[in-house]
Amino acid sequence: MLILFDHGVPQKLRRSLPGHQIATTAERGWEKLVTGELLSTAQHEFEILLSTDSNINYQQWLPDYDIALIVLRAFNTKLESSLPLVPELENVLTTIRPGEVVYLYANQKLARKDQRKGRK
Repeated sequence: MLILFDHGVPQKLRRSLPGHQIATTAERGWEKLVTGELLSTAQHEFEILLSTDSNINYQQWLPDYDIALIVLRAFNTKLESSLPLVPELENVLTTIRPGEVVYLYANQKLARKDQRKGRK
């Protein structure tokens, strides 16, 4: 898969995803693009946008874009917090389609918090 890491995703997480082509927004010079611009630009080169921004799904209508979104929900953006999500992330990478959004939670407490806020 061609995966773009948003600025909040730990860059070293790429080591845990062998077999995928991964770039970061910083490497592409896209770190200053706002959400809609980032999605519009990234959809031409990438299949997946991996982000830690839990609001992105509510800022943009993802079915309008030819890219899928996976949101990592951990208590912080350190590598150690994201590593437990890798097995589930690998599974999602095999099934997610353009326009879809999947939230991956490191902890049920975060999932319940998002449910109270109306997130998936």
